[in-house]
Amino acid sequence: MQNISRRKWLQKSLLASTAVLIGSRALAFDFGETPTSTYAFKELLRLNWNENPYGPSQSALEAATKALKSANRYPDALNNKLIEAIATKLGVKNEEVMITAGSTEVLSLLGQHAGLLSGEIVTPWPSFPTMMHFGKVSGASVKHVPLDNEDRLDLNAVLKSIGPNTRLLFICNPNNPTSTEVDPESLRSFCRSVPENVLICVDEAYIEFSSHGAKASMMPLVKELPNLIVCRTFSKAYGLAGMRLGYAVSQNINISELSKRHNGYGMATSVASVAGALAALEDPGFIKMCVTENAKGRQILYDAFDQWKVAYNKSSTNFVYARAEHFVPDVVEKLSEQNVMITKWPIMKNHIRISIGKPEHMSQFVQIVESFLS
Repeated sequence: MQNISRRKWLQKSLLASTAVLIGSRALAFDFGETPTSTYAFKELLRLNWNENPYGPSQSALEAATKALKSANRYPDALNNKLIEAIATKLGVKNEEVMITAGSTEVLSLLGQHAGLLSGEIVTPWPSFPTMMHFGKVSGASVKHVPLDNEDRLDLNAVLKSIGPNTRLLFICNPNNPTSTEVDPESLRSFCRSVPENVLICVDEAYIEFSSHGAKASMMPLVKELPNLIVCRTFSKAYGLAGMRLGYAVSQNINISELSKRHNGYGMATSVASVAGALAALEDPGFIKMCVTENAKGRQILYDAFDQWKVAYNKSSTNFVYARAEHFVPDVVEKLSEQNVMITKWPIMKNHIRISIGKPEHMSQFVQIVESFLS
């Protein structure tokens, strides 16, 4: 009789045990912010959604524009090219990559997966809430694990929180909204310590801004761990937020099962977005420039906060998480009246989040927000 190892059985069963997932359109939710679209055509200082003020790059813009001539065609051929380009860049196989309309789709699929199993999602908190929302409305329970005293992920506490019904762990690193990150070696050790029957999703939306550089990524662990899924996006450093493109990387069995449940089934992207992403991948100089300029804009905010004695986290992202008590209680609304948008989600009890714009944007912001110091 053929011997099937427990590891192989787990690998095959983790994502193969739920039925077709429900559509995301019925699961829209509110971050507690005014929708950006309301303000799309006004003169605004948009420091609320962590958008790249420099993007898309010129090469990405030209490629996307040229691709519009083929807008009458489905994007499947271009999708395959992008998958191959991502796989080559990351040193994985084509079948280990799935592209989606933003990494939000990956998070929603995984959240629904846990929900339809009536399982539990364990997540550090506060963190990016998308997966947990989709999990809850699909039937999952969510266990929040408080961050440590420095607003970092408490990996030991997360491990201790895993129970018999835990189906999924969510790790956002660098973390949104707190802008902090954990040591790469600690995170690798954590991933290896998670039981094999529990899926791990590591969200690397802001990995390009990490102070640890490329070694901060958990991508190399994909070959080793059958329960690891890493997701990324073109929305942040690549400046393609409005073109909606992200991707997941995992072992083939997981990507195959996720693809079966993906409503878009490879057609959720557009020829313009995929062409733009292909060009963006070939323009590392643009990413380097964005990261460098982001650091300059961030320092302007640091300097002002230091002068005003405002506590904040040193950021590994393109935003800063700061204590709110030095500002008037309704600072977000007051700034909105000045056409300045920043973020305060309901889960951010005592903090505000400020996205980093160009250096001149941050100088402008500092001048405006100073009048709202308490």
